[in-house]
Order: sequence, then structure tokens, then C-alpha cells
Amino acid sequence: MRSQEALPDSEPESDRSPDASRYAVGIVHYRSYADLGRCLESVSAQDLKAATIGVIDVAGEEAKAQPLRDRYPAVDWQIVPNRGFAWAANRVLARIDERCSDARFALILNADIELEPQFCGELIREMRAHPKAALGGGKLLRTDGETLDSAGIALPRHRRPRDRGSEEKDSGQYDKVEYVFGVSGAAMLLRCAALDRLRIDDEIFDEDFFLYHEDTDLAWRAQNLGMRVLYVPSARALHARGWKQSERFEISSDVRRHSFKNHYLQMLKNERPWDFVVNLPILLAWEILRLGFALLRDRAVLGGYRDALGLAGRAWQKRQKLKSRIKAGGARPGHLL
Repeated sequence: MRSQEALPDSEPESDRSPDASRYAVGIVHYRSYADLGRCLESVSAQDLKAATIGVIDVAGEEAKAQPLRDRYPAVDWQIVPNRGFAWAANRVLARIDERCSDARFALILNADIELEPQFCGELIREMRAHPKAALGGGKLLRTDGETLDSAGIALPRHRRPRDRGSEEKDSGQYDKVEYVFGVSGAAMLLRCAALDRLRIDDEIFDEDFFLYHEDTDLAWRAQNLGMRVLYVPSARALHARGWKQSERFEISSDVRRHSFKNHYLQMLKNERPWDFVVNLPILLAWEILRLGFALLRDRAVLGGYRDALGLAGRAWQKRQKLKSRIKAGGARPGHLL
């Protein structure tokens, strides 16, 4: 994929052509073929057509997959072992590079996403108008079409990322195109020109995370590298969402533990020293609350402390590589240095 050290402030003249909107779609699927069918139908119905569509079928079942493979014969399909969402998302990007190396954008989707027909066209139009944006996302709604799922992601001072507007009624309160901290990995558009700079140890999404928070880790890395993340409300999609706070204990303990430990990994990799000092009282209070909740309500996640400690050395090495990349690109105030 095309790479460059820094994203331009304005769209180059050479990119003002129909090919500048060329994009590819990769869907990460796990077990729900009904969801995947709806997702594929919505991708196929886009006003702006994708150059190629692929499915990474995690722990897939050939017999269940075959009807969809027959219905969408042009879709590139790979059945792979379950090595986590981050690993599968990286396989999506590698496959897009193999099949469509001239794509300007790569759209990664969860299978439980249904795009409105204008989603890709609206999102890519705004990404082209904001060349500093390495990542972009739209307005995600719950399946009732009225309740917000995510209007981008915010990073509070306790450093537990939050989906903006989650569980709120959508009344237009997030209808402004704007830069945000992050966007959900359930429907994330990546600018191919930024991928080489974002990549660490040959990974865009950190595979040590397995699943959960790999999207916010990537967004945080992009911010540290001086790139931006764009939220486009006119790009709308429905998201069934597997994890809702009200249904926490219906999620497997392994998944909850990954989410718990990844909170620490992304801080270790990305937090700026001065921000850590300023936020320390809030961080300490929050950690006491997290520990109390784990002890009283969810002891299964306590192993996340051990898991995070075991991966801390690797996370620190990745931080140092990111720091070197920032230095090589020219240090700017407020970055990781």
C-alpha cells in the first residue's frame, strides 16, 4: 500500500480523481452467519461501490458459510483459526493489499454491522476533505435505528475510553463532522497512505490485545504520531453490538479479562508522561474502584492484572519504537516524548 511519512494538509492534485475514492472492504466474522448475510447485503448495496470485498471467517464452518459464498461469489473468503480480532483485522489489511494494492482506503467491519447505502460515499468524501485524518468512522446506531451506539470515542481522564452518546436517543446532538479521539473498530475506515507509519512490529492492530481496545490503542497511536481521527455523522450504520453494560455477565470471562488487561497495555504504550502526572489522582481513584468492583462483583477479571504484567515488557518495547518514530518525524509538543 502507498505510504508517506506525514499526511498532507490538503488533498494533492493527483488525488482529485475518481480513483482517489477507491476502497476495499474486509469483514471480520465470528459464528453469526445471519449477521454476516445482512452485512454483506449492506456492503453490496453501497452507492459508492467497493473495489473488492473480503471475509475473514474466524473459526468458520464450511457448511454454514457455503450458502453465503454461493450468493456472493465475488467475495474473497478465508476461513482462519481464532487468534483474536486484532490478528484477523491485520489479515484483512494484508489481504486487501494483495488483492487491491491501489486502494486509497480500507474499511474494516464487524459482521454485526449494517451500513446505510451512503455510508462509504459520505465517509470517504469527508476523509478526502480532511487529509490529516488517518482513521474515520460514522454514526453507529443500535438495531432500533434510534438509540446511539457510538458517535466516535472519547478518552476521559481516567483513561477508560467511552463511546460518545452510547445508549442515548439520537436527536442530532452528534451531527457535526469533527475530529475525535477514536472511532469504533466495528466500522473503521483506514487511510492506506498512513498504514506504514502506524505499523509497529508488522502489526496495525496490536495482536497482544486479542480483542477489545485494539481500536482505541490504534487511535491513540495515530494521535501521538500527529494524525487525526474523523467522525462523520452522515455515514450511518446499525450495530447489533455483542457487549452491552447491562449484559456484562453474559459475556465470557475470557473476553472480560482481555478487556480488563488491555486497558493497562494501551496506557503503557501511549500515555504521555505529563498527562499521567496531571491525571494521577483521578487514575488512582478509578483504579481503586476497578479493583473493588473486580473483588466484589467480577473476580474472573482479576487474572487481567497478571496478563497485563506478563505483556508489559512487550508493550514497553512497542512504546520505545513509537517514541523513536515520533523523534524521526520531528518531535512536536504534547507527544509521547
